[in-house]
Amino acid sequence: MYHFLASAYIHSFTGLGNSKLRYDLLKAVSAIQGLVNRDRCRLYITFMDDTDAYWLEHYRFADGFLSQADWLELESWEALLDAFEPWLTGIVLWDEEVPATANVAATICGVEGLLPVRYDPSPGSFYREFIAGERRLPVKRSLVGLFSGTGTIPGSGTPSSGSAKCDAYLWAKENYLDAGLCDPTLLAYYLDGHRWLPDGEWYPDLSNTMVTNHDYYIARKAFFFDLSPWDDETPGDDPHQPPGTDLRTMKAILLSQYRNSGGNGIFTIGGFTPWYVKYTESSLWPGKRGAVETEWRHVELLSCYNAIMDADAYGLSGMANASIHRHYPLKERYGQSRPAATLRTAERGKVYVMFYMGDYDSAAWLNAHVGVLWDDSRRGELPLAWGFNPNLSERVPQVFDYVYSTRTDRDVFVSGDSGAGYLNPTHLLEPRRHSGLPSGMEAWIAHNRRYYERFDLTITGFLLNGYDPINEEVQRAYAEFSPDGVVTQEYQGPGEVDGTPFQQLFHNIGPYGTIREAADVVYGSLAATEEPQFIVYRTVLVSPSFLVELLETIAAERPEISLEPLDPYTFFSMKKQYQSEEQR
Repeated sequence: MYHFLASAYIHSFTGLGNSKLRYDLLKAVSAIQGLVNRDRCRLYITFMDDTDAYWLEHYRFADGFLSQADWLELESWEALLDAFEPWLTGIVLWDEEVPATANVAATICGVEGLLPVRYDPSPGSFYREFIAGERRLPVKRSLVGLFSGTGTIPGSGTPSSGSAKCDAYLWAKENYLDAGLCDPTLLAYYLDGHRWLPDGEWYPDLSNTMVTNHDYYIARKAFFFDLSPWDDETPGDDPHQPPGTDLRTMKAILLSQYRNSGGNGIFTIGGFTPWYVKYTESSLWPGKRGAVETEWRHVELLSCYNAIMDADAYGLSGMANASIHRHYPLKERYGQSRPAATLRTAERGKVYVMFYMGDYDSAAWLNAHVGVLWDDSRRGELPLAWGFNPNLSERVPQVFDYVYSTRTDRDVFVSGDSGAGYLNPTHLLEPRRHSGLPSGMEAWIAHNRRYYERFDLTITGFLLNGYDPINEEVQRAYAEFSPDGVVTQEYQGPGEVDGTPFQQLFHNIGPYGTIREAADVVYGSLAATEEPQFIVYRTVLVSPSFLVELLETIAAERPEISLEPLDPYTFFSMKKQYQSEEQR
């Protein structure tokens, strides 16, 4: 078995001045990677420099996962084609006049094995330089000029949606998703090929185009799409469509996948609201709504169809080599230590805190930060609750094996938002606002039980539910798989339901803040009372060293504050005991 390493080549083409050419080259390399790594590890690329080098070093030397491979370094496109020619049977051309066809071509790549290439005959283009030259690959499918947003959708006789963008997705849905040719448990919600800037560079931030993320989804034959969740405005990337066409198309895709998955399970959607390019008031192609408002609307919509997000959010969204990582062998079960079950009584005047370490509801974020935040030299000095969403073990299993094998007794794992995947649990319950489907709560309970049991989890570190309050039916559901505690975003109910303690999250620390700012958050969170206080701080991309220094600063500045950090098990057991005593 051979593993080929493409390293120098990736760096050489990302250094070119033409961002359109760089994008097209990287899209092709990611597609090849997805195809050749489908059944075994063959191609590893170095693109996200520190992260990719970190895991390659781990695999080849520390861990041994790829230590027996014969390595061949590939430094040119021609060398890549030579190495993997048996997998390259042809190309599918996509139409830059209809950027959605870039995603349709990615779907076709996964299903039919055709390399997705932008049709661009201009001098210096990827098509001209690498595809239409001496080593021309045959065009097996062309999407160029196929979708106009008028008449009927090609090949179906169905009236056009009025949008070439949406017609492309509806055509792909009928021919690939409805036909059962795609993975019934996985969708890919990633930016299409639309240019970022009206003038100048097409793609000024290559890593956040997320084309390197495609390899995993192509390997698994996922269906790709990129649509707005709003029905009362037209998206900035398609301003002439009838309002709501994007949303109607998205609902059709989600319903098709719901049916493909049997309607009794949970399916995953990789990706996140592309607020920096589309669909929000902050976008380069702006909409009317805020970024958080659009995110929450998007999650609300997905939840109504039994879908969770693997939320590759802007800033840290780029990720390479998941088609390699997915082959990493996990154990059947992982365990973690718990503190001795000694009964402690909460003391008057004390402030008991739990530090929730987030946000790790994205495989891209988790994959990139293990080598920085988990490997921090002061990890183990404080009890910490690491909120790694266990469903991410499908895309980055090596991370979970690594952290469980290197944890200290003070590192405790809890789930992130909102359990084994990011969704809004109230939208699993009838009546389901956007779908009208039957309740998905039993499917959610079963889904979480599977992951919680595998990774020895009994605490949910962050239940995020958008704009809607959490009701008793949701609480009882979480009590079934998260019996030792639940931290919620918004919560006004009882402190305990069916024996499970609930705690509202009020305060956030980070990301990229200062010790001074974090200390002020802590000071502002304290109540003027002699009663014991229980406070959870959600940290975002914060290191253990930062928290150690924070507590040292607080002790020096405000020695009268008696603050004690607790592991999540001790935190919830003490709070539960305190609440019980208060009710007597």
